[in-house]
Amino acid sequence: MPLGSVCHFSREKIVAVTREDASAEQYNPRTLVRAAVRWLRAVHDPAYLAAKGRELENFATLATAITAFFVICTCGWDYAIDPSGLPHTFALRIAEAASLVLLSVSMYLRVPRWLIRAGLFAVPVFVQVTFIEILARLDQGASYGMGGFLYFFIFVPFMAIAESLRFSAVLMAVIAIVPNVLRLFGYAEHLDLSVYNAYVGLVYFPAVMILALIEHLIHNNIFSRGELERQATTDPLTGTGNRLHFTQTANRILERNRELRQPISVLFVDADHFKRLNDVHGHAYGDRVLKALAERIRGVIRETDVLARYGGEEFVILLPNASANTAHDTAERIRLHVSSQPLATEAATETLTVSVGVASTSDTEAVTLRELLSVADEALYEAKHAGRDRVVLKRID
Repeated sequence: MPLGSVCHFSREKIVAVTREDASAEQYNPRTLVRAAVRWLRAVHDPAYLAAKGRELENFATLATAITAFFVICTCGWDYAIDPSGLPHTFALRIAEAASLVLLSVSMYLRVPRWLIRAGLFAVPVFVQVTFIEILARLDQGASYGMGGFLYFFIFVPFMAIAESLRFSAVLMAVIAIVPNVLRLFGYAEHLDLSVYNAYVGLVYFPAVMILALIEHLIHNNIFSRGELERQATTDPLTGTGNRLHFTQTANRILERNRELRQPISVLFVDADHFKRLNDVHGHAYGDRVLKALAERIRGVIRETDVLARYGGEEFVILLPNASANTAHDTAERIRLHVSSQPLATEAATETLTVSVGVASTSDTEAVTLRELLSVADEALYEAKHAGRDRVVLKRID
């Protein structure tokens, strides 16, 4: 799985607990509570949860399948407690395993998330109810099998690992209270609830704390990978995408446009006389020019358009579902917007201008990204040699 499919959230969206919060001078209850609240918000951020789900859905599927295998193996435990009782419990064990297999298959088939979440509640509760019945059918099952309830707090958190920490904590709480609820309806009379509640009360909070530690590791891993992706695909000066980001994203969009039979266009935008500006005013001013250019282009293009710094003073823009006329109009608006606001220096004020080469096609079946870029580059070359500060459009038939 490519890194880009793992994480699509930014530093701004994921609120990390800062080092300042953990510094020695700030170890006081109020600071710790604030840090905990920020961390809980971070691990329940929708963008983080989406990335976590993509990252761990296969793990959860396999964990559920392994749990089904474990349940089948517990037939040996039933036999060890009461050999004569195994025929009376075997069908229940098969039903338990079958419910877990069904849940695992549902995860594998990527059914809607609400169905998976419902299954993560329904299946463990079903297994717990049948386990209580199994203990009733085995001679001294309730005495020997009380510790078996602890396995729910081992396997279920891994089955729900792709869900939120809050979801897992609530799920385990529901599992913990099921026998008490059943007793209210006259079921599970053979269980000593005082012993059961002592077992569960002893394990619940440590289990949640361990889950929180695991969540912390997962969050750090996904956040770090997101930062690495951001650094690998972002131009550090202008904050736009870089050539790698553009190529990967543009190829995906071009493929989608082929399926939808929509037009597509590419713009090359080049700062005019950039070398002179750099030589006269210095590299710091040149950096300001590039930042201003990127910002002004962003002010014109759509959210669905893809902007990247292609190299030097050259920017590239992919316009999905944009006809030649739309692309030309966009290029003209960029050209006018860039030149409408002079950029001041210590000694003077410079008016920025750009040349724009546009390549457009409605025949996305035949065209490649390389061809689009090549034609747009030719159009940019013509714009430069025709006097700069202009737009040249080339259509690909």
